[in-house]
Amino acid sequence: MRKKEKISPTEEALFREAMRHVKPLTHTKITKSPSPLAPKTKPRQEIETSVSQDSFSDYEKLPLVSSEDNLYFSQTGIQHKILRNLRNGKYNIEASLDLHGKTVEEARHLLIQFLFTCKQNSIRHVLIIHGKGRSHAKPILKNKLNHWLRQTEQVLAFSSATIKDGRSGALYVLLKGS
Repeated sequence: MRKKEKISPTEEALFREAMRHVKPLTHTKITKSPSPLAPKTKPRQEIETSVSQDSFSDYEKLPLVSSEDNLYFSQTGIQHKILRNLRNGKYNIEASLDLHGKTVEEARHLLIQFLFTCKQNSIRHVLIIHGKGRSHAKPILKNKLNHWLRQTEQVLAFSSATIKDGRSGALYVLLKGS
């Protein structure tokens, strides 16, 4: 169990101000291809515990990317052929998550739930749509995903999608098998 980090009163006030209009989500937009196997289910309490314990940090800063930049990441030991196939969109997408137009906190929550659902259903190849952001600013969700996806051991690799799946506005993600 991690120690709680001390938060200054100023940071707490900023957080509360930022969260003032946030409302709980009622559903997710997870689409899944039909599977011959029945999905594995877990008790709701176990799901909520897992989701609340698996959050992403915003403390590490990577260089910001623009809306047209392509993203690539892989953990060490992933074969070059697998990475090439991922980059070229050769794998069948088993599930997708559309975060386009979501706030950072909505996106974080949906991503945590999505990754948990994928793990429970042994889904390995997914598409995450983050959008390209506004033309005059750096894309917020794209940069957040670039950072968040690197933080979990469940993600083996990710790459910007091909033109047919959204190009630099979406990511192909390769997840660890169960």
